[in-house]
Amino acid sequence: MGRALIDGAETTKVLNAARAANVDATHITVISRLEGLPRKADIEDLFSAKDHLRLHNRATSRGCRRSR
Repeated sequence: MGRALIDGAETTKVLNAARAANVDATHITVISRLEGLPRKADIEDLFSAKDHLRLHNRATSRGCRRSR
């Protein structure tokens, strides 16, 4: 079985659905529970602003620039 990385405010719903489907809780990582990150951390908090924009631009084929 694979693993899941989840973020956002609705983690309770996702975790409850996983539990109902007998998904092993050790296969799910909630970003906001990782040490050193804010309690409301999202996927963007795992990357520097520069790296996040690079990944975003590559995924969407759009050019966004970091505001100063």
